[in-house]
Formats: sequence, C-alpha cells, structure tokens
Amino acid sequence: MEEQIVQARKKLVRRDTLQTRYAFHGAIAIHRELESVGCKDKPNLSTINRVIRRNGLIEKERKAKSSAGPKKYYPEIRAQYPGHVHQLDLVTPRYITGYGKVVSVNRVDVYTSAANLDQYQSKGADSIILFLIDDWKTYGVPGFLQLDNECSFRGSLYHARTFGKLTRFCLNFGVEIIFIPFNEPWRNAYIESFNDRFNTQLWLFQRFTDLEHMRSESRQFKVQHGAYQAYKKEHFSEQHCAGYTKRFLPKNFSFDTTTELPITKGLVHFVRWVNDQGYINILNEPIFVNKELCCEYIWTTINTKQQALNMYYQAAKDSPRELIKTIKYKLRETIKDRIPVKKFCRV
Repeated sequence: MEEQIVQARKKLVRRDTLQTRYAFHGAIAIHRELESVGCKDKPNLSTINRVIRRNGLIEKERKAKSSAGPKKYYPEIRAQYPGHVHQLDLVTPRYITGYGKVVSVNRVDVYTSAANLDQYQSKGADSIILFLIDDWKTYGVPGFLQLDNECSFRGSLYHARTFGKLTRFCLNFGVEIIFIPFNEPWRNAYIESFNDRFNTQLWLFQRFTDLEHMRSESRQFKVQHGAYQAYKKEHFSEQHCAGYTKRFLPKNFSFDTTTELPITKGLVHFVRWVNDQGYINILNEPIFVNKELCCEYIWTTINTKQQALNMYYQAAKDSPRELIKTIKYKLRETIKDRIPVKKFCRV
C-alpha cells in the first residue's frame, strides 16, 4: 500500500496527462486516485500524510499571509446551503504574448467550494454581467454575491449614492450584493484561495496563444477542480450538498449589456470598519456612525425601497446583530419595481 501511495503522489505531482494536468495532489487527491484504480482498502488521510512525509514527498509549505486588520469581530453571512453565498473576483491584468490583455472572472460557491470562471478582454461591468448570465443559467442564482470594492463592481469612484451596472443587474434579479471592507481581500478567503491556485496551477503552468486557448484550458481546470471538491464533500465532509432547490435563469434569457436598468427595490450590503472619527464610507460618501465604535466593524444595508441606510453592530459571534442606527438615504433617481425575468426571455 505504501508504494501505491507514493506512486499516486508522484503521478499527480508530474501533471503530465490530461487527467492530472490541473489535479490536486494532497492526501484527499491521493485517496481519490487510489479509488480510481480500484483500491478497495484505502488508507485514511492521516496514514497517507505519514507515508508521503516519510518518503520525502512533502513540499515546502508557504506561510499563510497574516491579516493586518484589527482583531475585532467581523460580521458575515455564513453559508448554510449550496448557492447561499457566492464570492466573485477579477484576476487582472494578464498578458498573452502576441495577443494582448485578458481578464479572468472567477467565482466560488462558499458552501460547496464549486467554482466557475471565464476570460474576457475587458474587466468592465459588461464582462462580469455576461459571465453572471451564463453562470446563473448553469449553476443557479445565488442569494448573496460577495465582492471587493473594485470599480467594475461598485460603479463610480467619485459620485456619491450612485449604483453601477452590476449592482443594478443584481438588484433587478433578486441577488443581494455584499461589499467587503476596503483593502481587506482576506475577507473573500474562498475566492482568494481559488485565485492563487488559478495563478500557480493554470496561468504559470501554460503558455497561452490567445483568448480561446486560455478559455479551453480554464474549462479543463474547472472540471478537475469541481471533481476534486465534489469528492472531498462526499467523502470527508458533514455538509449536505444535495436536496436543495436552486433558482436558475432560463436558457432563453437574453440581456443587452447596453440596457440601462433602473435602481429597483432590494438590498445592498456593506461591511465597513469605523475610523477614529466614527465614520465609514458608503458609495463615496462619509457616513457618521459613532465615535464609540471606533475600530469596530459594522454591517450596513441600503434598503432601496425605503431609501434608508440601516447600520448593525455585532460584538461577538454568539451575540445578536443589533440595529444601532437608521438614516434616510435619498437616492439620485426614482426607485422602480423589478423587471420580470420573462421580459428578458426570447420566445
């Protein structure tokens, strides 16, 4: 059995076949490889780790980057089922010699770790919306979409109380965006981990010729990532990924990205750190919270229907999230009802 473990590890690390090109090679991946070759009495993960360590097959581990942020309780939505929370990010810029710039839109389901990705020539909101349409047709519409504060995500960097194209799109189709704090990428840990693997295992591994070549390889990367995560959840997790009903965009859904959607009724969330003067920044506008909450995180929600900004504070994981302040939040345009999905479906 030890020799089988060693050979499986070496095979996965070599990455010299189509099946192993983007494969994981840790204990779970080795366990999966042993199953694929018909091994009936597979060892547990601790045994596999001991064997690869004893045979000098452990790679030098990189130290995780420590978060430089304040050590205060961080309010978040904890994913409870598949599709509950998605994290999305851009990997940009990447340049293909002889072709030009490409941008990868990457997305991870926080509950299942299943991922999707595609590449475009532009990192604008149009590319992200096109990605989401395909993603929501295939994998389902999430309850929450968590993002950083990239301009393509939130819209204007200068004008206060303006909603970008992506925010309007999500509002209209019932998805609540969560913007994490400025300059704290570790709050999107799932997608950041996926981005790191994308960079080391795909981008730096291949010499791409053009956009279509990269797309083709990224599909293989996605398939192998998905198969590994599904095996991991099935054999080594107490999470249940089956039996949940998802909402999908219809296959005949079509959206012209030049369409100017109105601001519709819904919720947009922001997690913000309170500065020493008691202020946070929401959509390019300083908002006073309370100086006594200096250096704490608060959860804020824009309710477009009520045109109100609600602020919540949670002292600890087991403490309730309490509403501490509500202010009027008059938007720059009239709020509309959502346009039904069927209005975007071709007959």
